[in-house]
Amino acid sequence: MDGQFESFIRTGNIVVSATIDEVFPLLCPKREEEWIPGWECDVISSRSGFNEKGAIFRTKKAFGTELVWYTVDYDLANRRIEFVNFAHGICVFNFVIDLTISNETVTLTFTHKFTPLSPEGVKFLEGIKAEDFPSRLEGLQGLLVAKLSAQSRPAMAQP
Repeated sequence: MDGQFESFIRTGNIVVSATIDEVFPLLCPKREEEWIPGWECDVISSRSGFNEKGAIFRTKKAFGTELVWYTVDYDLANRRIEFVNFAHGICVFNFVIDLTISNETVTLTFTHKFTPLSPEGVKFLEGIKAEDFPSRLEGLQGLLVAKLSAQSRPAMAQP
């Protein structure tokens, strides 16, 4: 290939019984340490220390390789979060979360676009393509529901 690599896109949804104000702040690479077991994130650049437009994060376990996350958009009013992730020499990964409110639920629509940067990236992304994305989202939904449930319970008084 003469520098031309084919991208692929996948989408899926998670639905949770919560408010947008409860869900939105948890959609942060740093805050995910609170509710995704084994998740580790370094904040590279952020005024608040958390997700915001222009923030930069680094993770090492998301897809079995180091990713640098750049927050393109973090917009509660428009219910949208967008990242561009870079795995050096492997791939670029555009990651969008659109949130929709309906009655007492929030639907999170995940859109992932992966583009390999090298033959190594093509091979790496074959594993991502083969992944059971609905199962990944189902697991993520369970973790998010557990975190939201724990947040809504009043703290127990210590004896």
